Amino acid sequence: MRRDLLDWSKALALAEQLAPTEIPYISREYAQQLEFMGDYPSALAHYENGVIEDPEEETEQILEHNEVCRSGLARMSIRTGDIRKGIQLARDLHGRVVKRDCAIILEQLKQYGEAADLYELGQFYDRAAAVCLKAKAWGKVGELLPKVRSPKIHAQYGKVMEAEKRYKEAAVAFRNARDYDNLVRMLLDHLNMAEEAVKVVRESRSIEGAKLVAKFFSQLGDHASAIRFLVLSNCHQEAFQLAEATDHIADYADSVEADGASQDQLAFLAEYFSNAGDSHNAGRFYLRAGHYRAALEYLMTCGENHESLILAIEAVAAAGDNKLTARLTDYLMGEVDGIPKDAKYLFRLYVALGMTREAATTAVVIARQEQEQGSYTVARNVLLAMYQELVAKNIKVPNEMQSSLMIIHSYLIVK
Repeated sequence: MRRDLLDWSKALALAEQLAPTEIPYISREYAQQLEFMGDYPSALAHYENGVIEDPEEETEQILEHNEVCRSGLARMSIRTGDIRKGIQLARDLHGRVVKRDCAIILEQLKQYGEAADLYELGQFYDRAAAVCLKAKAWGKVGELLPKVRSPKIHAQYGKVMEAEKRYKEAAVAFRNARDYDNLVRMLLDHLNMAEEAVKVVRESRSIEGAKLVAKFFSQLGDHASAIRFLVLSNCHQEAFQLAEATDHIADYADSVEADGASQDQLAFLAEYFSNAGDSHNAGRFYLRAGHYRAALEYLMTCGENHESLILAIEAVAAAGDNKLTARLTDYLMGEVDGIPKDAKYLFRLYVALGMTREAATTAVVIARQEQEQGSYTVARNVLLAMYQELVAKNIKVPNEMQSSLMIIHSYLIVK
């Protein structure tokens, strides 16, 4: 009852008279309470009394009990000033937790070297490295880093190495910390590794890193690259101003398109090119902004420009608007400006719209026109190219097209 009431002194006195075998267990529980209350010398004495020396049978219960008592002895020895004994006890015990607990106490006592050793022995590598950083034991930190997982510790070590002018080690640490901004800065400012910095920015999409790379290229006079990385860092206004000032609008446009810009930015570029009289790029960026009707109208003013016609087909396919489809079809057939366009564009339009039968019929008509002119090889090549285009898009090739290709090919073999 006294034990249940936590009246440990009386419980021990009664145990001595009535149940001596319970003394170690009561001593252990009493020691734990004393430790919690901060009475470390008394806790030490009771942990010591709690150890069961040379038990008749080493049951799992006794082994666990002794482990708790000896762990308490290790902690209390350090708490009461016998640091050497406490450390040795912690080393001798198998558990990891006692090593961590003793290391925490040592760290509080500013015994950083001893704390780090116990943390390492207990496989608490992040804690060990953190203590070594406090102790400015840079060499030991370096040894521990391969086992350290905390990005924060890697980053701290990187800053230390930078202050020591050990830039390679700093770069490695920043990379392990995934601190790409500082890594890029190291590569550019101290290691003369611009290509690696560019690679890091591309892979990490670091905004601050991209700004640093842009500044680097700008200082070199490589405005195209500077613009590209300003766009990557979302500095669109600065990128546009630099592009306009250095006549690199085309590079800015390419970068914006590749970077997946907002519709507002794309529409702004379309309007810019429209005002500049550049119909192809106006249409290109209206298309990217999702303004398909405007895109088609601009692209249809570019004559037989291959890229413009391909973009016009893309715009109509994306729009899914029958009126726009009819408009482009009429244009390709020459009903708008009186100039029929190469039939391959009509074929591509049909393919883009999923009109397989019409695409095949167009291909056969083109091939027949070439045959009538005696150009069988050209006819075969045209059909073959269109056949391959359908196959590449996983579209079933109609029988009519397959038959025409087979007949022409057979004719050329016999011939």
